Amino acid sequence: MKKRILLLIFAAVVCLSLKPANAFDRVYTMGDKIDSSPLIVYANVAEIRELVVKSKKTKDQEEIVGDYLYHLKIMEVVKGSPRIKEISVIQSPEFRADPRYFTEGQNVIAFLKPNSLSGKFLSRYRLPRIVYYECFANKQGMMVLSDSTREFYLGSIKKYISAKRAKKSKRAAEWASLLENAPDELKENALLELSSKPFYPALNTFVRYLGQENLTSLAYKNLKNFPSDSLEARLDSLMKFWKSDSRLVKVNLLKLVSHIHDDKVFKFLQRSLKDDKFEVRATAAQSLEGWTDKKAVKSLKKALNDDDDYVRQAAYQALTKQGFKIEKKDDLTYKILQEPKKNK
Repeated sequence: MKKRILLLIFAAVVCLSLKPANAFDRVYTMGDKIDSSPLIVYANVAEIRELVVKSKKTKDQEEIVGDYLYHLKIMEVVKGSPRIKEISVIQSPEFRADPRYFTEGQNVIAFLKPNSLSGKFLSRYRLPRIVYYECFANKQGMMVLSDSTREFYLGSIKKYISAKRAKKSKRAAEWASLLENAPDELKENALLELSSKPFYPALNTFVRYLGQENLTSLAYKNLKNFPSDSLEARLDSLMKFWKSDSRLVKVNLLKLVSHIHDDKVFKFLQRSLKDDKFEVRATAAQSLEGWTDKKAVKSLKKALNDDDDYVRQAAYQALTKQGFKIEKKDDLTYKILQEPKKNK
């Protein structure tokens, strides 16, 4: 028992020691970067300096260690003290093998936090004791901007910060404004923030984004909050996505419209049972659970013999909920033992 406890403690220590390294493998959203960075600036990379030290063996020989010091000239402070005019960014020694963050002359958005450099580090490179910054999550904390994209990104970041700080009564409208003109990363944040309850002014926007693979799941999360009559009134707009090449779009559309008893929906369910993607077929079978007419039941019976285990399982569950008694065999095939009695 004692040996087992020691092994568990050792495993926990190993896991904790790996966390900092794994954190830098993560891809952060722009919202993460905005929330976590006390200073966000639009700046020009005025100077790049490669940090060197004198070699101990030969006093005149310089040792290049791969660390960089960047001087950024601030053109606009997006978040943080507006009094800051220039800053110095250190490429952290832990990441000296990485390529340089910046190129001289670039105009960039930099997501920054103060870097607590040791006195030993400052002394080694003969650096003054001032406030130095580092990019958030390594190179993820910088973005090169062209003249044509400057206003788009700066404006979107400001809208995001404004939405975060808005009064509760105005917050939903501010999040919705990001859905119209912002990078997809911030649209994801906005969709997530709006997903707790239906926000009717953005209903048509949610419908539109259901058809975009990168936003479809969050759009679905919002749309499922709305009552059936609101969705039924927009059925034609929703059904435009049945031809999508995206597995995710089709799956979310099936889940959303399956409870609307309309001929267009039924045809879509039937067609989806023949889709080449098993996830779509399984969702279609599951969605037919509430359809008890002869054609629907016939389709579900056929799906019991599908090549894929998940599709057969979905058909089994749908038919069972309709009152069928079905034997599940060891080889994951199914046999109908008894059908529900028809109401006279």
